[in-house]
Amino acid sequence: VIADLKAIFFVKDFAGNVKHKEVKQFDPSKPAPGRKIRVVFKDGEVMVGITQGYQPERPGFFLLPADGQSNNERCFVVASATSEVTFL
Repeated sequence: VIADLKAIFFVKDFAGNVKHKEVKQFDPSKPAPGRKIRVVFKDGEVMVGITQGYQPERPGFFLLPADGQSNNERCFVVASATSEVTFL
């Protein structure tokens, strides 16, 4: 059931890079193709990225991370798992 999930992460590599520190800001030299958004999950995790389909009444939305070096290519965020969603 989707309500039991936090998000679905689409990753570049299953191993990831444990040394990488996620950047929570946008590269000003690269245009963002969508709306900039900050998501706080109920467990305290914060993600910053862009979205083209966030609407509060929908069960979820896709987010592309602001950090181009992130192991996450994109993420489907389950709306019920969030405590705060803010446009930047």
